[in-house]
Amino acid sequence: MSRAATLLFAASALRLLHHLSSDMRVYAPWSKVIAGGAFPTGQRWQYPPLAAPVIAAPRLLGFLPYPVAFLLLALLADALVLALLLRSGRRRAGAWFWVAGLFALGGIAYFRYDLFVTAVAVAALLALPRQRVFGALAGAGAMLKIWPALLLLAVPRDRRALRAVAGFAAAVLAVVAGAALFAPGQAGFLEQQGGRGMEIEAVAVTPWQLARLFGHLTPLVHRYGCVQFAGRHMDAVALACQAATAGGLALVALLAWRRGPWTPAAACDTALAAVLVAVVTSRVLSPQYLVWLIGLGAAALAFPGRRRAPLAVLLLAAALLTQLVFPIGWDGLRRHDPDPLPVLVLTARNLLLLAATALAVLRLRPSAAGSTPR
Repeated sequence: MSRAATLLFAASALRLLHHLSSDMRVYAPWSKVIAGGAFPTGQRWQYPPLAAPVIAAPRLLGFLPYPVAFLLLALLADALVLALLLRSGRRRAGAWFWVAGLFALGGIAYFRYDLFVTAVAVAALLALPRQRVFGALAGAGAMLKIWPALLLLAVPRDRRALRAVAGFAAAVLAVVAGAALFAPGQAGFLEQQGGRGMEIEAVAVTPWQLARLFGHLTPLVHRYGCVQFAGRHMDAVALACQAATAGGLALVALLAWRRGPWTPAAACDTALAAVLVAVVTSRVLSPQYLVWLIGLGAAALAFPGRRRAPLAVLLLAAALLTQLVFPIGWDGLRRHDPDPLPVLVLTARNLLLLAATALAVLRLRPSAAGSTPR
């Protein structure tokens, strides 16, 4: 009996590792293309040009297999974020939240490229008192993956904003110029991003997930590196998501503009609210997106400010449920006839993210900003 249990445990562990390392099996061939002096092509290449050297970097440790080298670099990025949070000279709550958040999310944080992007975004927010440095780091982050451009919503409402924008523009132009010298085709990722549909984990398709439990099955397809719904109305849902993203970000920008005096703490609140809005209204909600939220939450907690515990708890709970969805419940979720448990866990995770988003946006109200700091 014990031998059978051991074999069952080993098989389950290998299955989870197979799911976790799925993107690694894509990164490794890409790294060879990049080392050969070209940008990767195809549906799954959806990254700005600065992603290329990061994905190729594990090849510098040529004595190690690519997955091992990638994991080592991811651990270094994790350690860098922790060191930045500890050395910021501010509250230790941010560092504790970072550690707890990655533990709750599980191995996906280290098997995906997003940890490197998040490290740059955290460094940018911790540099908020120096607007040029903040802008340059946000620009570099946007050239790794588009979302750090949202950090610009956190700039002050005075001349300092010009310094941040100048730093951002300088970083973007430098990367674009360098990529143009490296190889043509750096903008190809934009076409791939535009063609993506409704991923089965996205918040907007939660009703369709629940409908599957009652026999209303929507076809699933594998495109652009993810499992998507392909049934009726999905094009309309995708358009509605894009409209919701634009409207939500406009609301965040308006609330940030009307808020009280600018402080780094208030700026971090704005950045976290903006990225939460982008995540919950996105057509795609991959599990590694939670790394972004954990990083921004950690940066916000590093600054003194009003009580953020409820929002932090919501994000930690969402991260834990995300691990239960992927990799643990992934096989049952992506089946044509799904298992009820992963669907219900995903629904709970998405509701937590919606609650976190609502709370983060409400915290930007002028009346909330004017409350007594604690």
